[in-house]
Amino acid sequence: MLYSPILSLLRFLVFIPWVVVMASMHALTRLFSKRFFFIFYRLLFMGAIKIFGIKVNIFGKATKKNVLFISNHISYLDIFVLGSSINAIFIAKSEIRDWPLINKLAGIGKTIFVERTNKNTVRSQMKIIEENMINGFNVILFPEGTSSDGSKVLDFKSSLFEIVNAQGLANYYVQPISISYSKLDGLPLDKIFRPFLAWFGGMDLISHAWKFLGLGLSEVNLHFHDSKKFSSFIDRKRACRFCYEKISNQVINNYRSLEIDDKIKLYEFKFL
Repeated sequence: MLYSPILSLLRFLVFIPWVVVMASMHALTRLFSKRFFFIFYRLLFMGAIKIFGIKVNIFGKATKKNVLFISNHISYLDIFVLGSSINAIFIAKSEIRDWPLINKLAGIGKTIFVERTNKNTVRSQMKIIEENMINGFNVILFPEGTSSDGSKVLDFKSSLFEIVNAQGLANYYVQPISISYSKLDGLPLDKIFRPFLAWFGGMDLISHAWKFLGLGLSEVNLHFHDSKKFSSFIDRKRACRFCYEKISNQVINNYRSLEIDDKIKLYEFKFL
């Protein structure tokens, strides 16, 4: 596995005009009808993962309408992976407003920004989420509140799961999604290679993204679990626990499979 600064530059030079063209087309279609909202927005992400060399393996089926998607969070790449796979707007922490380029994508995509450290704003944020769902937009929530290395799922924050008790949304759906980055240059993504794709802790965003652009092909597994109606849950904590268990169990199983694949490759290597 080799890093190529030339590849970083080439991908960057292709990605920027792609974003400009798709964002412009997206802005034009928004003037006509919200029915066209996801046409160029989705194409933007689909083109981006092609440019980045990311192969998305999808398992299960996404619910099409009236759904709150719940996903674990590993990297800024999750935005591109999910954005290319489903029609939905994101809920993101307010700090993303200061992230270069990502904040532009967030802006054109009607991203809902939340203050995770301020409990007094939960009610108003819930109202914004509810209004968007009533207006026909599916929503994606990362309830961990931060990203991890992907080997396990961090504890979920349950406050925004209160949406399941919103009046008029009883027949809407919650659908858990498990994200696991599985390969880089055809090799299992073990703990040594995991930081090349996962972005967490105190990693610098720009330097990490530039390094990623210069790497080879990568793969990610996206598991869509069975959805359940909001009315199926007694309260937000039950909804939170349901999603956490589905996602966490899948991520643990995926990580164990990677460890097994890695051991098999090492075993085969000894006999070469």
